[in-house]
Amino acid sequence: MKVALFTIGCKVNQYETEAIAEKLEAFGFERVDFSEQADIYIINTCTVTKESDYSSRQAIYRAKRRSSDAKIVITGCYAQMEKEFLQGLPGVSLVVRQEEKGKLPVMVAEMVGQGARVKERETEKKESVFGYGVKGLAKHTRALVKIQDGCEKKCAYCIVPFARGNERSRKVDEIIAEINTLVGNGYKEVVMTGVHVGRYDRDSMNLTRLSQKILKQTNVERIRYSSIEPKEISEELIDFVSQSKRICRHLHIPLQSGDDFILSKMQRDYTAEEYHKLVERTTQAIPDVLIGVDVIVGFPGETEKQFDNTCRFIRSSPVNYLHVFSYSDRKGTTSSRMPDKVPPEVIHRRSEILHDLGKEKWRGFIDRFIGKKLDVLIENRRDKKTGKLTGLSDNYIRVLLDGDDSWKNNIVSVRISKREDNNLLGAF
Repeated sequence: MKVALFTIGCKVNQYETEAIAEKLEAFGFERVDFSEQADIYIINTCTVTKESDYSSRQAIYRAKRRSSDAKIVITGCYAQMEKEFLQGLPGVSLVVRQEEKGKLPVMVAEMVGQGARVKERETEKKESVFGYGVKGLAKHTRALVKIQDGCEKKCAYCIVPFARGNERSRKVDEIIAEINTLVGNGYKEVVMTGVHVGRYDRDSMNLTRLSQKILKQTNVERIRYSSIEPKEISEELIDFVSQSKRICRHLHIPLQSGDDFILSKMQRDYTAEEYHKLVERTTQAIPDVLIGVDVIVGFPGETEKQFDNTCRFIRSSPVNYLHVFSYSDRKGTTSSRMPDKVPPEVIHRRSEILHDLGKEKWRGFIDRFIGKKLDVLIENRRDKKTGKLTGLSDNYIRVLLDGDDSWKNNIVSVRISKREDNNLLGAF
């Protein structure tokens, strides 16, 4: 039977979708693209904003239109929060909550009458909350490795703790075994991901000590971290990244606001000054490090002055690119009950200002590499617009260059010649 999978949202969801797909393929299902007709559509949803809810529903409607007789299976954070609603949508056959996600492939097989055959191949062991593990990431040059799940921080605006549950960290030996499998399958870079990566805590290991052990026990050429909260960027971690050639010079550190009053209302555990000192210390210790930030626009009660404080903070701090999010009420969160909601048109205007500021900061960062060399992991795809090879440096700069396909999936030294829009152009 043909199965198509679609992911909305974060790298954790992408990892879990791949784990589900690989298990279904092992059961004998044929994986096809989501744009094709299939017998089963599996949609791994997100609910971090209203827009992600909408995207999840649209994916369901697209699957129904492509194949009216297909079974549609919904999982992920939206399924966790709105199971009953999703069960009532036309075409939806099964809604699987987070605690059942590890069993999803078997549930799918049982749904289509192949449960007996599958169970003959399965042991009776319980699958871990981290799924089945992955051997790769379809169509991607960099592999994801999930090391942690859950969050207990309870920021005022965030639905994730409700959707993902308590924090738990994966066994060290499982992580190392998975990375060794990925390296054996040709992957040069892995991205360590989770809901709250910086709070990894298992087998007497924190994130730094886990990374040190991975470097000793695997031959992976690059490790990249996904988002890490400000209070979790320790001196130990900064020193480690600064000294290791195999840890990418790329830290994504959520800011959310540059105004102390708004940060307090958000229930964030730092001030703007503390954040500024952190990124100053990080950029001084790690030459050419890329600092990325998340910023929320239009938090309830945010005034023009408070928004201007955020803009001034970003201009004056050594951050290099922005992920701008429009505030979105999430049922059950503290901020959803706050008064003085910012009008949508004001949020849109402020978002445009921050997008422009983000472009300015990004171009200022990448311009400093013109005439220099960067080590670039060439991706397995070409740039759609130019047809050139495309790849990422360890500090997350996209580089385009001419060359044949033999360079794909190799880390090569590239001399940068110029900037073209938001990318750099170079040559071997």
